[in-house]
Amino acid sequence: MAYDTIKIRSPGMDRDFIRAVEQKCILRSGVDLSSGELLYELHTGQLLGSWDSRISVIPKYDEFVVDKNGIPRQHACEPYLLVEASVHKVMLGHNVYGGPTVFLDAARYLVRLLGMLLEVDLPIADCWSVMRVDVAHVYHLSKPACKQFFDTMQLVNFPRRKRNASKYDMAVHFPGKTTTVKFYHKGSEFRAHEPARLRGFFKVLFRNIYGEDDPTIPKRVERKLQALQRLADSRLRVEVGINSDKFLYDFGRHPRVEEVSDAYLEALHDKEIERILREGRQGMDTVRTTDAVCNRLHFHYGRNSGNRLFGFWQSMCTSGDDRTRDRYSKSAFYRNRKLLEDVGCSWIGSDIVIVANDSLIHDFTPQRVDRRFCFSPARNRPEYHVSRDLMRLAA
Repeated sequence: MAYDTIKIRSPGMDRDFIRAVEQKCILRSGVDLSSGELLYELHTGQLLGSWDSRISVIPKYDEFVVDKNGIPRQHACEPYLLVEASVHKVMLGHNVYGGPTVFLDAARYLVRLLGMLLEVDLPIADCWSVMRVDVAHVYHLSKPACKQFFDTMQLVNFPRRKRNASKYDMAVHFPGKTTTVKFYHKGSEFRAHEPARLRGFFKVLFRNIYGEDDPTIPKRVERKLQALQRLADSRLRVEVGINSDKFLYDFGRHPRVEEVSDAYLEALHDKEIERILREGRQGMDTVRTTDAVCNRLHFHYGRNSGNRLFGFWQSMCTSGDDRTRDRYSKSAFYRNRKLLEDVGCSWIGSDIVIVANDSLIHDFTPQRVDRRFCFSPARNRPEYHVSRDLMRLAA
């Protein structure tokens, strides 16, 4: 587990202090004058996406407050800072591997670094409010294995959420109000966003290590990028973004950094992934092959109920959630699905193979009922009629 993008809000601050920070953010960036490479950048806008490596620092003078009618309205408040950044990239320059695993330490690092870059004394991170946290798990899968995994995910839907279009071939994205769940092949995302930025980053890093005039620096940079790309190509990344509304629901307010534990964030990640995969609790022995599923259903539910559930499982494997839901009543669908989950029967990545119906003989049967059965005489054309005498002469 590692933490990637986090968004935190500072306690109330003096207005003059906030204005001074605002001016510094507008002008603050680090540039290597010898090469023109951008080392870091602080800006006062939103991040473009989870791949954005910048640090967003937004001075705010107002906030949304829900009125008595349940409508959020903007009201003036004590000035504060809203900080958002990928702590993983801030620490390592990339998020292919490694990354912080203790949330409190990650938040402290970000606030301490921001204070150093802005040359100001910021409040300790423990008392800042948590607005968003991205919890990421990474799995070692080859690129063909990742492709096969995403093929099996095409029939998977998140309860009451729509699948959004993804920027990459191997990616699944389920946005929501409280959480956002993303599965994606790290190699595709890395290739699209990281090489140009990391090339400048590693140039500056290697100049400091090996000296400004070392002629091997360009080669070292390219070799490092190729190594990261190879590693990213064999990584499946699973992210759960925990949004502000989720913290409000669980805590009744935006919790302080010191109040959000790693166990709480890890449990939220596991719960959201289980809601998608529908494979039972963590650590359960899950079965997904035809014989194993059939045997387990017979063992737990008996032959008659087991056969009925086995037919439901086959429908889920071949048609997916949406089409299977249309074939059953609402109560029967959710009851059957829960019975499969309770005994660890998964329909994702099963061994059922759907034969494509684009074969030339997919509907052919060598019987008279087949539409290609020849029962009419050939057309009355001279070339089809040869007399017996002519055949005898030819012989």
